[in-house]
Amino acid sequence: MSVLILAGKNKNRMKFIVADVPIELSGEGEVYTNILKELSGYPETRESPEVSFFVNNKGSFEVPRNVTAVSDIFFNARYFALKNTPLNFEIKGKIFEKCPLEVNVYPTIPRKRTFRTRERFRDWNFFTIEETLAKNFVYNIFDFVMELKFLINGSSFIHASSLEKDGKAILFVAAGGIGKTGIMLQMLKQEGWRYLSDDLSIVGSDGRVYFNPKYIQIYPYNIKNDAELYDLLMKGRGVFDKLNWFYRKYRYGEDSVRRRVDPKKFFGTEKISKDARINKVVNFVRTKVTTFEINEINSDLISQMASEILAFEINPFFKYSCLCNGGGPDSPLPKIEETKERSIKRFLEIFKNTPCYQLKIPLEASPLDLYDYIDTKTSLFRV
Repeated sequence: MSVLILAGKNKNRMKFIVADVPIELSGEGEVYTNILKELSGYPETRESPEVSFFVNNKGSFEVPRNVTAVSDIFFNARYFALKNTPLNFEIKGKIFEKCPLEVNVYPTIPRKRTFRTRERFRDWNFFTIEETLAKNFVYNIFDFVMELKFLINGSSFIHASSLEKDGKAILFVAAGGIGKTGIMLQMLKQEGWRYLSDDLSIVGSDGRVYFNPKYIQIYPYNIKNDAELYDLLMKGRGVFDKLNWFYRKYRYGEDSVRRRVDPKKFFGTEKISKDARINKVVNFVRTKVTTFEINEINSDLISQMASEILAFEINPFFKYSCLCNGGGPDSPLPKIEETKERSIKRFLEIFKNTPCYQLKIPLEASPLDLYDYIDTKTSLFRV
């Protein structure tokens, strides 16, 4: 999708629409550039932003005097800040209300550094410091801020992989490491299926799921015994990149190395969908069963499970909410229970007329086993 350049063609100030929340991203430096690469997959907009993110690679910010300090955070009813970390940031405004919000981010780059290649080789993503800080912005700031704004506007994240075929979408809801990414990768190898999201899907009150350009995290176990996906992952990578993959995989295990990839580049733009109407929702549970088991469940149950999973996965909101609400009456963040209740209500509205299922997966089942079972023993792939 194209990117709208604003303010006299100022490439350092961009506006996007994320489901029903318009945002603005501005800044400078390598961290900002890497963030922009990831977020520029969202559609352009001319709407006034509800959330303005500013990334500054110089200086810092002053915390107001009338704040409460708990652990490493500072807050009052209209302010939240985290300091003394590699990614300091402050949020100004009413976070859980429908009003403009300002988020200022100040990455901290060490003055003394090793060679970039050595820096990458030590990292399990094969990242530089700037790339790591950009990733941490997406996971530790952007995701939880956007989810709170989604819940105000009528949409929500859901921890699910989602794909589209013939204008209809299927969502695979599960906690991390259960099989969402593996089944998504297998399905996209088949004719007709197109990618919407891995990890966090965006669902709207209109019953649709929207493309999320957030990079996919691929571990060795996601592509185990699949030469086609392995070749796709390693295409164009250098010698040290591949060496890092093999070294960490065999030295520390398959959950100790990963690669984050742009879905548009990994699958190709022809395999990317913009949005689709939700046709089926499937909850994955990996448990001690000898064979796969699938049962239809009601939308109330899957909404509750999805809300619990999301509350855990939107890091580090859980920590910040507890510290703020445990530190006094002027917390800028809602209680976890409040966000859960609102997300359950949102999911119920969205899934009320949608077939929902729970699929129990044997502990040792591989991604290929899971795909073969769904493909040959169920009708889930029929949209």
